[in-house]
Amino acid sequence: MDVQYNGNTAFLAKPSDASAAPPTHGVVVVQEWWGINDAMKSMARRFADAGLLALLPDLYHGRVAATSDEAQHLMTGLDWPAAVKEIHAAATYLRSQGCEKVVVTGFCMGGALTAASAVLNADVFTAAAPFYGIPPATLCNLEETKIPVQAHFGKLDNHKGFSDPATVREYEEKLKKSGVKYELHWYDADHAFMNETRPEVYEPASAKIAFERVVSFVKAQ
Repeated sequence: MDVQYNGNTAFLAKPSDASAAPPTHGVVVVQEWWGINDAMKSMARRFADAGLLALLPDLYHGRVAATSDEAQHLMTGLDWPAAVKEIHAAATYLRSQGCEKVVVTGFCMGGALTAASAVLNADVFTAAAPFYGIPPATLCNLEETKIPVQAHFGKLDNHKGFSDPATVREYEEKLKKSGVKYELHWYDADHAFMNETRPEVYEPASAKIAFERVVSFVKAQ
């Protein structure tokens, strides 16, 4: 279901068991560069099915890319500092709904914004779980990461400067310098291995393990 709060719009997924107690743990799911498409809504529902309150903020404000060229155009035009603030607002909304612990996770572009939120939005998030995305140094200093991180990357990812193995190793060094507790998981997979709508890169075995790790990570907070 779509919800609105403080001028923001998001997709909210709730656990299906109406008889269960309201979730105490929430997760803000940050979109890939495509926008709020069916794949991202499906991911939010999966977190809800795992017993979490999941919120997917619409950072493109209604726009969804159908091609990689459109996605590149939308991501290039994104105001990243403003997006970080919208992610902050999403966490605040989940806390207003009774969530005592809120974790941020995201994929590709959303992964980079998730890692940035571990620096810039640490006042509202309990932990962060970025997938195959690292923000530019112009957005934040990753050595100033302030909350626990569980990061996920593919060994076959060749997005240089964003999520390739060399860039990930640099990210890990920054996490070490920050002093936070972190986990960094590698998979025998390519970029976007969690996206089941992209058969050319989807890696079901890795995706299953990674999703289970994130759910356990959220619930352990």
